[in-house]
Amino acid sequence: MNVQEGTTLGAYRVMERIGRGGMATVFRAYHPALDRFVAIKVLPDFFADEPDYRERFQQEARSVARLKHPNILEIFDYGYDDGTAYLVLELVEGGTLAERVGKPMDLRDVILLDLMLPGITGWEMLDALREDASTRDVPVIIVSGSALDHAHAHGVLHRDIKPSNILLQQDGTPVLADFGLAKMTGAMHRLTSSGTVMGTPEYMSPEQAADELVGPASDVYSLAVVAYEMLTGRVPFLGDTPAAVLLSHVTKAMPATRELRGELSAHVEDVLRRGLAKRPEERYPSAAAFVAALKPAAWPSRHLDEPSALPTRRLALPDRRPVVLVVDDGAANRELIEACLAGVECHVRTAEDGPAALKSVQASPPDLVLLDVQMPGMDGYEVCRRIKGISATRLVPVVMITSLDQTNDRVRALEAGADDYMTKPVDRVELVARVRSALRLKGVYDSLDSAEHVIFALAAAVEAKDPYTEAHTQRVADAARAIGSRMNLPLSDLDALYRGGLIHDIGKIGIPDAILLKPGPLDPRELAIMQQHPMIGENIVAPLRSGASLLPIIRHHHERFDGTGYPDRLSGAGIPRLARVVAVCDAFDALVNDRPYRARKTLDEAVATLRTGAGTQWDPEVVSLFASDVPSCARQGAA
Repeated sequence: MNVQEGTTLGAYRVMERIGRGGMATVFRAYHPALDRFVAIKVLPDFFADEPDYRERFQQEARSVARLKHPNILEIFDYGYDDGTAYLVLELVEGGTLAERVGKPMDLRDVILLDLMLPGITGWEMLDALREDASTRDVPVIIVSGSALDHAHAHGVLHRDIKPSNILLQQDGTPVLADFGLAKMTGAMHRLTSSGTVMGTPEYMSPEQAADELVGPASDVYSLAVVAYEMLTGRVPFLGDTPAAVLLSHVTKAMPATRELRGELSAHVEDVLRRGLAKRPEERYPSAAAFVAALKPAAWPSRHLDEPSALPTRRLALPDRRPVVLVVDDGAANRELIEACLAGVECHVRTAEDGPAALKSVQASPPDLVLLDVQMPGMDGYEVCRRIKGISATRLVPVVMITSLDQTNDRVRALEAGADDYMTKPVDRVELVARVRSALRLKGVYDSLDSAEHVIFALAAAVEAKDPYTEAHTQRVADAARAIGSRMNLPLSDLDALYRGGLIHDIGKIGIPDAILLKPGPLDPRELAIMQQHPMIGENIVAPLRSGASLLPIIRHHHERFDGTGYPDRLSGAGIPRLARVVAVCDAFDALVNDRPYRARKTLDEAVATLRTGAGTQWDPEVVSLFASDVPSCARQGAA
């Protein structure tokens, strides 16, 4: 059937053609019954010729239609009329991201805003920014990794993420289109059998380019390509033929982002490089994680001598309903618990098994998890252990709900990290009481966590003062944790090394800039003031309940192994072990990076300096471990 303007497809009247791609033609159409305009995607003729293909496509379309997310294009209907197969879609008329890319976006002049912020939506934050005179005219790039993660949690891959498939509402809301289309058509026309590339070569992951099995990590790669193009104005790989482009994805390293400027360019490049890693397991675990890694790069990116683009007053943020995740392999049980919580001020999400629960938690951490124990595959104990084993979710209360009521079952649940335990059948009154109690507990955790966020923000502010120490603390934190892992330290110590590495220099916020940024040696008076920063840092962090394990690192990372350091002249094993680890990583990073008073050293020169100072300035055991595997430490960010 040749679709023309004025043609009727099912209940829809075709108005005009608004787009054409390699796999379909898109028309603007009118649906009289609901008095609304829609988009109709007319599919290629081979769907009309093969009933099996049409059936499969309809099944896939049903799967995609079940995805309910504000940033996923909604599928309204599927039809087959006189030899023409078509999809009826939400009509988005604000253009596409493809119309906005093509030149680099200056990080100094944008705010990167995620739609799915904890405690407040991106739109509420946008409203607050627009109400403030200081941010009213600052361009805002609205992004969302949650749409991809939502689809992945429901078993749907995109496979063709590119700017032209990211539609924009009139207000700038991004909407992902063609979800699952590449998968649907790819099953019918394989690359190896027809020579037709299913997807767009410039945005395809290495595994997709090699026609291998793909998973969510493939979409994360494609999203990273889009981000690369947004920030640089070009895609990372080009070629004379599609095959040449695909080969580049598989074999070539990511080109340097030479278009990026400023103190945050190295951070952005590192984020993009991980997002574009050749091996799927080396990329960010989710699209939301990739977006979260990019966000810090855009907020503080204005030059220090420019007026701040962000509001200095506290934004009045609306209250947020807590989220309760109900995990049970029985649909009836999930519905029952959700009904029991109807009177509780919360939003209920559900997951049908352990992997789905973990994906949901990873995409957007809930405030409480109600977790069934006996589930096929991954049981509730393992799910609980994994939730509690992730730093971002270890404080999320988990209540186990099960028909098992033996003492050893309760003990096993508590050992897995559960905060509470209930037996089936649940009593509604008791369930509501326990949920409210757990949510109050989570509120307390969040208030403590907010205090920690303030401390870490102060540490970031210190680092932002000095362009020579850009990302210094992050590199020290990564390297310290890597060395601690090689020393077989417990997880609590590894966490302390990482967090302590991030804020070991927080006390420098109390040091005058004239001393902190002096481009030459300090005189005795200045040196005495500088040497106060470990004690200032300890006093800042001391009130933080979760900071007890960090205090020795902050106070003692400038002690020397021979007892001539500061502030307490501790020596040898008298220096806290974690402080000795951070001291080596701190020194190494300082050696291999430029400073106002000297140029950087090579890796070999820096290692030689460490070896020379082993036993006098630094712990020889830590130096030996570090020097024995410098490339690994460099990959962790130390160089």
